[in-house]
Amino acid sequence: MDMKDLNGLRGEFEQMQQQAAMQQTCDDSCEIDTPEDYPDYLKAIYAEIMPPIKSGVYFSRWDLKRMAEQLDESFAIDVRERMFKNFMQWVASSEDFRAVIEQFSENMDMKCEMYREYSERYPSSKEIFDPKIQKAEKAKKYFEKVYVEFFT
Repeated sequence: MDMKDLNGLRGEFEQMQQQAAMQQTCDDSCEIDTPEDYPDYLKAIYAEIMPPIKSGVYFSRWDLKRMAEQLDESFAIDVRERMFKNFMQWVASSEDFRAVIEQFSENMDMKCEMYREYSERYPSSKEIFDPKIQKAEKAKKYFEKVYVEFFT
C-alpha cells in the first residue's frame, strides 16, 4: 500500500468518525420524524392564521383554550403550536371544522372590534389598525376556502 492509498484510507476513516459523531449528536438532540396524525391542511392553516403578521390578530394560548372550551374541548396550556394541533385534532367532520371556523371568526371579530374602537378614539392609530382588520377579513376568507376545498 502506497502513501496515496493510505491518505485516502485515512480520509475515509476520518469522514466515518465525523458521521458517527454527527449521528450520536443527532440521536441525542434531533427530533425524530414521526408520522403526524393530522392532515397537511392544518399546517397551512397554522401558517396563515396563527402568525399576526398574516392574520392581523394574535391568538394567545388563552384564546385557544377559551375557543376550545366553547366547543366542550379541553387541553392544557402549552406552546401555542401544540395547543393549535390539539385543538385541530378534535376536528373529525365538516360540522366540527365549521364550529372551529366560527370560533376563530368570533375571536377575530372581537379583536377587530377593539381595533375599530381604538381607531375611533385615537384617529392617528387608524393607519395601524386598518391593515390588521383587512388581514383578519382575509384570514376568515382563507378559512372558508380551506373548508370548501377539504370538506365539501
